[in-house]
Amino acid sequence: MEVPLKKKAYSQKYRPEWEVMEEFKNWLRPVSNDQNKAICLLCHTEMFAKLADLSRHAETKKHKNKCEAVSKNRQICFEGVPKENFSRCRKAQGKLALFITEHSSISTIDHLTDLCKDIFPDSKAVIDLKLHRTKCTQVINQVLAPHFKEELLKDIGTQKYSIILDESTDISVTKFKGIIVRYFSLTLNAVVSAFLSLEPVDKADANGLATSLVKCLSSNNLPIANLVGVGTDNAAVMTGQHNSVYEILRTQYNLPNLILIRCVCHSLQLAVSRASEQTIPKHIEFLIRETYKWFALSAKRQKEYAEIYNLINCGKQPLKILKLCDTRWLSIEPAVARILNQWEELKVHFELTKDKCYTSDVLSRENTDPVKLLSSLMNLFRSVVTRVLIPNAAVTDKDFLNVNVRNRLNPVPYLGYLFENHAQRVNIPPEKLAGIRRSCIEFTIQLAIQIQNRLPTNYTALEKMALLSKENTLKQVKDNTITVLAKEFGFHDEKVDKILTQWHGIQYIRWENSSDDTVKFWAQVSRYKNAAGFNAFQDLVDLAITALLLPHSNAEVERVFSVMNIVKSKIRNRMSAVTLNSILLIRHQMRLLKKTCHTYELPMNVLNKITKTIKKGTSAGESTSQTLTPEIPENNDETDHENVTELLNMVDFNN
Repeated sequence: MEVPLKKKAYSQKYRPEWEVMEEFKNWLRPVSNDQNKAICLLCHTEMFAKLADLSRHAETKKHKNKCEAVSKNRQICFEGVPKENFSRCRKAQGKLALFITEHSSISTIDHLTDLCKDIFPDSKAVIDLKLHRTKCTQVINQVLAPHFKEELLKDIGTQKYSIILDESTDISVTKFKGIIVRYFSLTLNAVVSAFLSLEPVDKADANGLATSLVKCLSSNNLPIANLVGVGTDNAAVMTGQHNSVYEILRTQYNLPNLILIRCVCHSLQLAVSRASEQTIPKHIEFLIRETYKWFALSAKRQKEYAEIYNLINCGKQPLKILKLCDTRWLSIEPAVARILNQWEELKVHFELTKDKCYTSDVLSRENTDPVKLLSSLMNLFRSVVTRVLIPNAAVTDKDFLNVNVRNRLNPVPYLGYLFENHAQRVNIPPEKLAGIRRSCIEFTIQLAIQIQNRLPTNYTALEKMALLSKENTLKQVKDNTITVLAKEFGFHDEKVDKILTQWHGIQYIRWENSSDDTVKFWAQVSRYKNAAGFNAFQDLVDLAITALLLPHSNAEVERVFSVMNIVKSKIRNRMSAVTLNSILLIRHQMRLLKKTCHTYELPMNVLNKITKTIKKGTSAGESTSQTLTPEIPENNDETDHENVTELLNMVDFNN
């Protein structure tokens, strides 16, 4: 008898069409590792992918209870914000934060945001704009400042650089050390000085300052080995021979070729001040200071003097008398020039008021003898040391800087046309004229000595920098002096040999349309490519740029302190060091790039970092979970009562 064969079992595969069927919709999905099974998202139950099994599961009590529970929690679908509007909103937030950083206090953004919404209600960029002082502060600290710092460090790269240092105290009596980095910008093709950091000073001794500086350079990924020069004022803690910031950097951090540049402005100011203290009569400084004080805070005196000046000069108005400031470089010259230009008018004014005031009486008596002021101060700014030296005492600048002035005096010095001419015109006794002449000669001697004492120890290397001018570089006949400069900057022998070869070959290239400016000329040389596609003068360019990086003045860091005092004022005295650094960095970079808040385009990757969940105290790239609140962080950016009106409203005048 023949046995019948068993019917082969049919294997049903999962069909995606089931997911759109009304009875299976929203809960049926395939099993990822088995195409013959399906899973219920509500019950988390697997079953065979057969229509009968699926229908049977849909009728179970468990499944119906799950469906009922889900139906009670119906989800409301919101229409998403268009991507274009979202990008515009972020751009608006970035631009507004940039505007606040460049022009205003952070609390201004509270009303500015609401004002924009009120003025532009139909603007797609403003509809979802939410930016107030707390979020604006975090955008500045976590988005904008890191962006500009990243661009700065990218521009510096692995190049050599110099730094400029100075210290100052802000309105909250916090001592800061300003650090400016000077480097060759590949973006701008120029040597620039850029703000790097404003570091709080915990210890003001040499070790503390040096450690803080090295830590700052390390945190910004600037190798200490690439440091070629330090520019600073003449403070002993910075420039002392035994235990100073410069000596610590040079010895402990293996920088034997580090060059110290004392600020030229500070050096000249100190030299003139010391020479003036020993040679110029005290009553001259008294005259300058008291003349300013006489008018400074008195509207009545200014009005009376303006009437006298107007009467003498046929309706013209007088210029303001300038203040003599000890910390302002060579401020005596404009102050003296202003007094000399108004000499007759001032003399009349003090003559009319001398009976009423002792100071006015003293100023009137001081002004009666023009020789005391005119002869001494005219020589102060016109004389040069060669007027008191014998003719063959100094031939070159180097001879002058090393000559012993007292041992090479001219027995009959000629103090210049202005001095000699006034001496003949003014009728004064010969012995008095001889005394004035001796004072002028002594001032010139003291000035020369003070300048000599403040010269950098590596003056020879700085003198050789003149070789790098366009005129000297392109000469057909040159010596090998360039090697001395290369060794001073620490270039090894193999590179010095390449520099010498390139030095004697650079004049054979036709540098068309090249600028006479030294920096621009070497910027053009740095872009030169030969037939093989590389720069045949790269080593020489490295030497030239290294030499040009040396700072000659710390005026740039003084400007940073000026901006610091504007940003952190008496009203905004609680601004944190982080926010202060961010604002100074952004402002300085914008000025360096010659951009403004409306011309600078923030990259899209920067705008994408502006989110609703920027966390306090974290960088924009980190994961965050804390949503910003309208609270003002304590001691973060500004005082809570920056607006004077708000402050007055809080005062209870009834008590």
